[in-house]
Amino acid sequence: MRQASRALFAFSVAFSVALAGVGCTSQRGGSSGGASTGSSSGTLTGTPITLGFVTVENSALGSYPETRRAAQAAVDRANSALDGVGGHPLRLVTCATDGSPESSQNCANQLVAKKPLAVVGGIDFGTQAAMPIYESAHIPYVTGSPQLSGELNSKNAFALSGGTVSELLGITEYLTATKHIRSAHALYVDLPGLLSAAIQGSQNILHKKGVTDVKLIAEKADAADFAPAVTQAAAGNPDAIIVVFQAAACARIAQAAAALNVRSDMYFVGTCASPAVPRAAGGRTDNLYFASSYLPVPASGGDADMAAFRSAVPDADRTSASQGAFSTVLNLRALLAKLPAPSAATLTTALKATVNEPNVMAHPYTCDGKQIEIFPAVCDTSVRLLHWQDNAFSDVTGGWVDGRQLITLIN
Repeated sequence: MRQASRALFAFSVAFSVALAGVGCTSQRGGSSGGASTGSSSGTLTGTPITLGFVTVENSALGSYPETRRAAQAAVDRANSALDGVGGHPLRLVTCATDGSPESSQNCANQLVAKKPLAVVGGIDFGTQAAMPIYESAHIPYVTGSPQLSGELNSKNAFALSGGTVSELLGITEYLTATKHIRSAHALYVDLPGLLSAAIQGSQNILHKKGVTDVKLIAEKADAADFAPAVTQAAAGNPDAIIVVFQAAACARIAQAAAALNVRSDMYFVGTCASPAVPRAAGGRTDNLYFASSYLPVPASGGDADMAAFRSAVPDADRTSASQGAFSTVLNLRALLAKLPAPSAATLTTALKATVNEPNVMAHPYTCDGKQIEIFPAVCDTSVRLLHWQDNAFSDVTGGWVDGRQLITLIN
């Protein structure tokens, strides 16, 4: 599916308030498996097993160094507490892109040259251009934070969470099946042609479901002032305002909404599930909600992996994206540890054979290519709805929300 079609699909879903019969489950997150052994990377004697890692850093489009740091924290946990991979230490080789297709291709070539068993994706906006390189090298690309790019429809890619697509589906499912809203305004990043495409893709569905108040507001990611756009989105006090931006812009949007005393509930996608966003609202967070493919990180408690993440990753870095990087590395370690002869080929086969595989801090995943058939890379479509409370994200739904069946309403 081309980039424009994917964008149309995702935003059509976000703005389509339609009844659906998909319920919530109470299934909790998975674990990296195995008791702590006390082994450290210094005592592991096997040949190192290499994983590649790529993410955007220091770019005008966004910067996600916390994903790289979280991935390294997961490697450290694997080597110090989980015996690496059967006595072989994990090694992470990293590359930062600037968000352009060319830089993603350059990183792909650099990483492939290191002969990793897999490349882990943090957040990379140029994966569409890089994916053919991974495919030619027969190296699986595995991510916990997929974007609207080639990683969603490549048969060589495995998205252990559904990312923005699943989060938008989950928000829509929750708002329609649980909240029963009748009005929704959406504030989203302005991309060429996206507004008209979204209207055309969602208008018929909205009318069929009796939604009479739908408004789409586009704004530039680097807008000097978000107050005018937020004012438009809040006009008429809609039941919900859906916000689709990156974290830096979301923080400014939350700040503007607080200053304008916006009363409508606001629902942000997972890229905005960062402490910086609700904190920007200066205490006015009662109406801010966030979709995330990962369980909230409490101040204490949780399983050993959750505790390790909390210990290794500073509060400000505990985002949905950094959870995705940490989770993906540990999930790969768990699969590799089951293989008698770990390689890129055997790992790819193992990924394709997964069924309800434990998923660290997330819902179990199944990489059969059928979770969302038009996006075969997606292995899990379940999300949590979170709320900011007592200086931390807390669970709203008490179970996983899965809105994938909404796709049938778009056809």
